[in-house]
Amino acid sequence: MKQITPEEALMRLQKLCSICEKSTFDIRKKLIEYKIESSKMTEIIQKLQDTGFVDDRRFARLFARTKHDISKWGKQKIEYQLRAKQIPESIIVEALDEISGESYSETVAVELAKKLKTTKAKSQSELAAKLMKFALSRGYDYSVSYDIIKNMVYGQKS
Repeated sequence: MKQITPEEALMRLQKLCSICEKSTFDIRKKLIEYKIESSKMTEIIQKLQDTGFVDDRRFARLFARTKHDISKWGKQKIEYQLRAKQIPESIIVEALDEISGESYSETVAVELAKKLKTTKAKSQSELAAKLMKFALSRGYDYSVSYDIIKNMVYGQKS
C-alpha cells in the first residue's frame, strides 16, 4: 500500500469507524499499514477518541455481546480475544459482567445438547470427555460445563 497523508488516514479511519466498531489496537494496526509516523499516529488516535469514533469500552461491550449471542463463544474465549486487542483489564471485566449468568448457562446447555446429538462415543466417560473438550474449545467455563455435562451424560444434578 502506498503511503498516505495523516489527513487522508484520519478521513479513511473515520469512515471505517462509522461503518463498524473498532478498537484502538485495530486503528493502530491500520495506521501502521498506512505507514503513518508514530507521532502522527498518536495524534490521529486521540482525535478519533475525542470525537467518539473510537471507544474501547463501547467496542468491548459490543464484542462480548456479539460473540456470546451470535457466535456462542464462552467468556474465556471472549476475554482472550479482548486481551489480544490490548483492551484494559477493567474494561474486559465490565464487558464480561454484562453477560448474565442465567443466559450464559443456558447458552452452554443448548450448545452442549446440540453437540451431544452428533457425538459418538463408546462409553459415558468418553462422551463426557468429548463434550468437555468441545466446551473448553468454545471458551466455556469449566465448572459450568462440568455441571451440565454431568447432568446430560450421567443424569446427575450437582
